[in-house]
Amino acid sequence: MRRLSSFLRETRLLGWRALKRYYRVPANPVSTLLFPLMQLFVFSQLFRQIVLVPGFSRGANPGSYLDYLAPGQVVFTVFFATAWAGGNLLADWRNGYLDKLRASPIDRYAILGGELVLIFTVSAAMAAAILLLALLLGAQIATGLAGFASIVLLGGGFGIAWAGTSMVPALLTRNEQATSTLAMLFMPIAFMSTAFVPAGLMPDWLRVVNDWNPISHVIEAMRSLMTVGFEPGVLLRALLAIGLLAAVLQGLTLWAFRRLTS
Repeated sequence: MRRLSSFLRETRLLGWRALKRYYRVPANPVSTLLFPLMQLFVFSQLFRQIVLVPGFSRGANPGSYLDYLAPGQVVFTVFFATAWAGGNLLADWRNGYLDKLRASPIDRYAILGGELVLIFTVSAAMAAAILLLALLLGAQIATGLAGFASIVLLGGGFGIAWAGTSMVPALLTRNEQATSTLAMLFMPIAFMSTAFVPAGLMPDWLRVVNDWNPISHVIEAMRSLMTVGFEPGVLLRALLAIGLLAAVLQGLTLWAFRRLTS
């Protein structure tokens, strides 16, 4: 119990340090929000009549394309929020701060824990910002404040899981350029999800890909909270997708971190 308490305290302190480092540069949150915000504003206006296409809506009421689009842009925001996650570890490794932490009497896994505190906080904060902007543009959340909080928490959890796509390349290659390039190569996976159109309007081959796309399960859970209500089955699939992603990607992150620091 004492060891766990020390680990949590060290993680909290390192997480606070990481948060101060992130928000010390105002361009960080701006660059994270810029692209998803542009998509949210432009696409919601440009394709607002797409909800009238047969097969787009699940019910008789086609709803608003802005309501449909917003959850996908939350996920895109998390993509950008986690793309630099590995770069932070590399910066600490290059300037010697990581070696100082390793030499100090702390649990070395608290170093990763502190970075995950930052990733969860930033992902959740950016998700909340996109939702607030969507509400200002006229979107509605069917589940109210509880649904808003649930979407934000899903965004934070997905951020922790997806951060491995940046951390693993960073820890293995030890190169910032390679890390950013490899992280962006995952972007097509988001475009092959239901972020913009429902699976029923996709080509057959893309529908097969979408069935196995964990990002679609996360988006559909957020969309359910935004446009329908609390659907336990949809939420459970999203939580399972996030859990599986976290187990695989953060498991690889732990292995790569041990390899770097051994």
